[in-house]
Amino acid sequence: MTFYWERCSICGKYSPSDKCWLHSDIIVCAFCCLFCAERDNCAKPTWYSSIKPVTVEEKSRRERKAAEEKIQKVLEELLGKLG
Repeated sequence: MTFYWERCSICGKYSPSDKCWLHSDIIVCAFCCLFCAERDNCAKPTWYSSIKPVTVEEKSRRERKAAEEKIQKVLEELLGKLG
């Protein structure tokens, strides 16, 4: 999921924002999402109030995926030069 620095539709601040799940025409920042009155009815909130730490397994999985993508890119470049 990608978050962009856009203007929040509720408070007007420029901060990392994403579309509200309940109201798809509204872009919300983390503060407005966390303090929303309708948050109890929201099945899939855009922002969460807790920080999930990155585990060692997840970090190694990300590093392995990045290495595989890098190898794939190098191989594609070499094949392009041969052909």
